[in-house]
Amino acid sequence: MPNGARPAQSRGFTGLVCQCVKHCGALLGLAIGDALGTTHEFEEMAPPPFPQLASAPLTGIVGGGPFGLDAGQVTDDTQMACCLYATLRSGSFDPNDAARRYVEWSAVAFDIGTQTSSALARVAHGESPIEAGRNVWLRSGRNAAGNGSLMRTAPIGAILSATERERRLASLADSAITHFDPRCRVACAAFNAAIAVAVSGAGGAKDMWSAAEAEIAVAAELVADQYEADELECAVSALKTDLQMAAQSDPELYGPELHLHHHQGFVRVAFRLAFWELLHRPMFRDAVLDAANRGGDADTNAAIVGALVGSSVGMDGIPPEWRTAVLGCEPSGPAVWSTTYHPKIFEC
Repeated sequence: MPNGARPAQSRGFTGLVCQCVKHCGALLGLAIGDALGTTHEFEEMAPPPFPQLASAPLTGIVGGGPFGLDAGQVTDDTQMACCLYATLRSGSFDPNDAARRYVEWSAVAFDIGTQTSSALARVAHGESPIEAGRNVWLRSGRNAAGNGSLMRTAPIGAILSATERERRLASLADSAITHFDPRCRVACAAFNAAIAVAVSGAGGAKDMWSAAEAEIAVAAELVADQYEADELECAVSALKTDLQMAAQSDPELYGPELHLHHHQGFVRVAFRLAFWELLHRPMFRDAVLDAANRGGDADTNAAIVGALVGSSVGMDGIPPEWRTAVLGCEPSGPAVWSTTYHPKIFEC
């Protein structure tokens, strides 16, 4: 044994193994939810009302969907998370490096959101990452609030779980590259606060929910000088409402304010749904199937659910056949396929 190394049965080693299991649970959970949900992407499904489980018609990873993907193939959700993961492997977040990786990916992407594409095009033409995201948001009338940063943000919560301030700043900065709206940025910070609780072994689903709720005001304060006061206040109120509704048996995601089908791609739909699944579907299989079978932006919704619930249950809570399907997939259909954008880079 090398000098200073601890034996395998020591508490420190056990803690590291636990963190690795939860870390990989979050990241592979994201990829698996993405691969599962792509089958019903953009579809208006007719699932049962909440809180009944939408367990059909999809029961496993079969591919297909609007891009005709192979079973186990992932989309932009996972590919952007791979870029972010590569940036974070140094142990810190560099927005310029992340933006550069996103731009390189966008040149070969077969699936990319409008807001993301617009911001990355500006970066490619020389704008700074934060100015690119801010300008796209301003041109939208200060209203664009897609789920494109929330879908990729989980590597921050997983890798920076032990460094609270760095995790918070990275969450806010990464979202700003493409999704500058305060609802997007603060949602990312809250989401990663929840993942950090799970990865560090500090608590279960209710503790994760509480961490997210507490994070909202703290994260909002850090960006207060970048928004109008009422604008930020509305964002904080909206996200707190989403968490409160996630704790109810019916999250009201088929209502007039938020609707899974009528508000596809809206960050608040994905945020509310993810925490509802976390609190009401303790089994990973049930959580991601429910999200995927409800249609709408199904791949992204299921990816976000997969990351959050995956961080809670860890690798052992994810069906092994789903892990095999995603990690072993070598797509024959739409590129991008390379280890750079493949979820196998998430393996512990």
